[in-house]
Amino acid sequence: MPYTKPAIDESGLHIPLYTDIRDDLLLQARQIFGDDIYLDTDSQDYQLIVQFSDKLDDGYKLGQMVYNNRGSGTAIGVGLDGVVKINGLRRKEAGRSQCYVVCAGVPGTWVFRGAVRDKAGHTWGLENFTIPESGSITVLATCQAPGAIYADAGTITKIATQTNGWTGVNNLVNAMVGQPVETDSSLKARQTISTAKPSKTVLLGTMGGIAEIPDVLRSRVYENDTKVFGYYGVPIPENSICAVVEGGSDQAIGEEIHLRKGPGCGTYGDVTVNIESPSTALAPPPPVKFYRPTYVDVTVQITITRRQGFVMQFVNAMKQNIADYLNALEIGTDLTTSALYVPAQSVTPDIHNPAFSIIELLIGDDAGSLSRDDMTVAFNEVTRGAVENVDIIVQ
Repeated sequence: MPYTKPAIDESGLHIPLYTDIRDDLLLQARQIFGDDIYLDTDSQDYQLIVQFSDKLDDGYKLGQMVYNNRGSGTAIGVGLDGVVKINGLRRKEAGRSQCYVVCAGVPGTWVFRGAVRDKAGHTWGLENFTIPESGSITVLATCQAPGAIYADAGTITKIATQTNGWTGVNNLVNAMVGQPVETDSSLKARQTISTAKPSKTVLLGTMGGIAEIPDVLRSRVYENDTKVFGYYGVPIPENSICAVVEGGSDQAIGEEIHLRKGPGCGTYGDVTVNIESPSTALAPPPPVKFYRPTYVDVTVQITITRRQGFVMQFVNAMKQNIADYLNALEIGTDLTTSALYVPAQSVTPDIHNPAFSIIELLIGDDAGSLSRDDMTVAFNEVTRGAVENVDIIVQ
């Protein structure tokens, strides 16, 4: 394409491509010095023009980034932080997972700054405690590593700081998952939902309110406005809503649902939150119910063949991409096997000339064998990925 000056019109900002800049500078050089000037790729003049082209291209792209940071759809990083302030939002900072653990030992044993470990090797700090006469006590453990650290029931079982008289630890419940620093994509999605708080429908307002609760990672709200049990395969009672929420405190979620749901609308789930009654109320409001998601741990096995340009670093990057993809799927969303080709192949530098070919891709959960079939996820389930559950076979 011929070189065109940067311009802004009704469709946005337009900047020239790097190749257009370079070719135009080569053309200008021939017009100045004559057509007989030597400008092949091994010439010094060509190399100098390439350097000029790189610098100009960098400047144009910086201008494009500044222009894009004016809107929430294209802004990134600090620019996005500034844009979403219009909606009264702030990027969620990293939180830490917490879990109640049962510590056992000799009555009267005092544990100061105790710590425990889960099966994955993460360390959890404990509140100071003294073991009572019953021989056990429930203590709140906080993960030392920030972010979404998962710990299912029965996985925090190791004492990290040995103390005389303290004999055992175990978590009887799943950990309350902390949140990583909110990504640009998540913040953009929350910004879109947040505009639904004063929305045309009560359901969208409820969804927006839940999404803004601190430490909430993912959420989904189902509605059954019919007079029969069940709606589109989701077992919800008639005239009720069902929220499935990952992260956040039970009380905050319950109060937000109570505040935003329609009058006379029931709630459904296996977590119950009692709502404080206003002093002027004749009777306390009914408790609010919702679900915590059940995790489906996904195992992935990919067989690939090397092509020109393949390096083993692609394997680790592929594992991380697939784990991130599985952890980003929405609650109640089925896992499509073919969708995993995208995060797997995205690690190759040139998608038009990939450094490897995917021969076979299999998925499964801990309850079944691997297969090419898509995985069905229930309305209150969500996929969960881990690097150690992704196996890459290189041929």
